[in-house]
Amino acid sequence: MPQHVILFDVENTSRAQQIDRLVRNLGIDRAAHGTQFLAIGNWRVISDGTARALSRHGAELVHSAPVGGVKDWSDLRIAVAAGVWLSSARPGDRIDIVSDDRAFDAVGDVAASMGVTFRRLSHRRPPSEANEKES
Repeated sequence: MPQHVILFDVENTSRAQQIDRLVRNLGIDRAAHGTQFLAIGNWRVISDGTARALSRHGAELVHSAPVGGVKDWSDLRIAVAAGVWLSSARPGDRIDIVSDDRAFDAVGDVAASMGVTFRRLSHRRPPSEANEKES
């Protein structure tokens, strides 16, 4: 069964209404794929409503500011999570990163070289317009 991971940059998209719409558009099918869904952000500054919206959709909430005085490491935490996941990925697997940060397109280049489908999604545009790379 192909594996699927969604890495959600909560710092970019933190309004509950946008989250609900975007996650519905992702079309997560847990029966057809082993989907892992990580919502990454500084949970000290993100609203409870956002956390509840993501939890309703099965997201694991990952805190990205692990030490006091650090405002946010969400981008770095997402990049590391992507690298760890890709280290055991196989052709036909899929990685989605929900973020407006184009730096994550580098993850797509690596994924494509491995035969893994990559999509970088934004709350500003529907998934049909997403940046998708596949080998």
